[in-house]
Amino acid sequence: MGLPESSGLTRRLEYMGDTPGKNSRTGKEVQERMKNEVPPKIRTNRDGETKFMASDGKWYPLDQADMAHLTDAVSWWNSTGRYYGAKSPEVREWMLDSKNYVLDHYSLNRSAGAKLNENYLPPE
Repeated sequence: MGLPESSGLTRRLEYMGDTPGKNSRTGKEVQERMKNEVPPKIRTNRDGETKFMASDGKWYPLDQADMAHLTDAVSWWNSTGRYYGAKSPEVREWMLDSKNYVLDHYSLNRSAGAKLNENYLPPE
């Protein structure tokens, strides 16, 4: 009996490492950038609640946000990252670069990733 094939999420972590959280340095840079966009994509209402505009154009509480890649991680890995190697400095730099992220509602972000017809290719 062979070992089970690793899932896409397992390969993602193995090859690229963790996605930074919205409260990490990278996440705070994303929030700051989105606040300063015209029109702003993050706002704080009179009650002090911070909301963000998701990819569906609706406003949601910040605690419902995921860090979403502007270029899907699997696409970037397959076209570029795999040639540097798993968790190489170049791959980690891409994963930690705030310019590669926006905040999106967790259900929209995870649904979009699940719809991709791509699998992580092995490192070259």
